[in-house]
Amino acid sequence: MTDLSAIHMTMHRESQPKVGISACLTGQEVRYDGDHKYHELIMQELEPWLDLKIFCPEVDAGLGVPRPPIHLVSQPDGQVSAIGLETPHLDATESLNHSAHQFAARQAPELCAYIVKSRSPSCGAGSTPIKNNQDATSWNGDGLLVSAMKAACPDLLIVEERELDSVEKCRAFLERCYLLSER
Repeated sequence: MTDLSAIHMTMHRESQPKVGISACLTGQEVRYDGDHKYHELIMQELEPWLDLKIFCPEVDAGLGVPRPPIHLVSQPDGQVSAIGLETPHLDATESLNHSAHQFAARQAPELCAYIVKSRSPSCGAGSTPIKNNQDATSWNGDGLLVSAMKAACPDLLIVEERELDSVEKCRAFLERCYLLSER
């Protein structure tokens, strides 16, 4: 016997705006410390109305859970590297950039928006500390995934979870997603 509610949900999901989301925000235990950053308001107010595409670039890049924490470091040539915070010999730049660019090429054109985890070396959107070689924060910028997404799809709406801290802000974001998905 076919589960009609499952078929209805599938058909319903297909008509909803496609929005990427950092996996840790959905409750998946994918952070470097094996924890999550479940965002109750996003999941209550947005998840029923959006076709969420859940992604963790660190897990996709094969970094494992748990894993040594990384941070972004500005190099003398202007590039940014993902270096182990406590293990400076760890350089995850190549694997994270590869994962980010692959995801961006596959998914960005299908998405109308992306909800990311603030301050993340992969997912932060303007809030990720970029350190200099003396371990001081030089500026706040984008994580590696967000940089790849912006390059692949400059018009993609990218918001950090901290921008969705009220029911009103969630509803305004939802309205923008529906408008963007109609284009």
